[in-house]
Amino acid sequence: MERLPEELLMRVVSLTSPPDACRAAAVSRAFRAVADSDAVWSLFLPRNLPRFAKGELPRTSPSSKKELFRRLSDQPALLPHKLVSMQLDRATGAQRFTLSARALQIPRCTNRAPVGSLSNCSKGNKRFFSEAAQFYRVNELEIRAKVQRKMLSQNTTYAVYLVFKLAYVYYEFGFTYEVASIGVAGRESTRQVSVQGYIKDGDGDGNAPQRHIFQGCRGTLSCDAITSGEDIHFPRENANGWMEVELGEFHNDEADDGGEVSISFTGESKYCLTVLGIELISKQQKPT
Repeated sequence: MERLPEELLMRVVSLTSPPDACRAAAVSRAFRAVADSDAVWSLFLPRNLPRFAKGELPRTSPSSKKELFRRLSDQPALLPHKLVSMQLDRATGAQRFTLSARALQIPRCTNRAPVGSLSNCSKGNKRFFSEAAQFYRVNELEIRAKVQRKMLSQNTTYAVYLVFKLAYVYYEFGFTYEVASIGVAGRESTRQVSVQGYIKDGDGDGNAPQRHIFQGCRGTLSCDAITSGEDIHFPRENANGWMEVELGEFHNDEADDGGEVSISFTGESKYCLTVLGIELISKQQKPT
């Protein structure tokens, strides 16, 4: 093993993943020298890292590309203006972006409140921001966002998630759904999404996931409120107690250096809705 050319070892390690490179460092001294090298870890880092807000990275630059990767994968780093954060996926190096409520276009937002002041809202997740947008009562729901494609990892399929909370008892008289749209390079995909319930995964004993509908002020709505055959996407609860619903997905091609991704979430009247932000996550990753 020690006799293998360094170029060959570097080629082998660079074709693996960041976790594999860390494991390779324990194989031998030769592997350690290669697996910890800047030449290898620069390939795991995004080709064009975005600029970060002042103070997000240490004043003294990380001593190696591996240390920089660790910093960016351990916790999010804010971009300039501190409205968007980026974090690297520890397993693949793909970039994960979180757009704060202030980064979204929400013309009918009723109020913006510190997350810590909201009931049953966790502040422990560092991926998210300290402020949320609230809708007490709006006749027309509209949330939009735009993301520059050059910021995203190339040749990567992204899923887009809305992160929110809805009061378990809210003022609505029937079952409604919203329309989510993702537009990229002149192509647009839409889907029906509901924030009026959630999917609870099975318990691991072979039980299928169950769909729950929140009750309205005039009584409990059952799953029968949904017309049979309708393809409606429901959220799931994340580890911090917020709901995450997938608005759609898109592929960021390797040759796509310009343009933007347009995201929209529109619907009818809505009450007691709190929006924390929007996430763009590589399909190789899982929302948490």
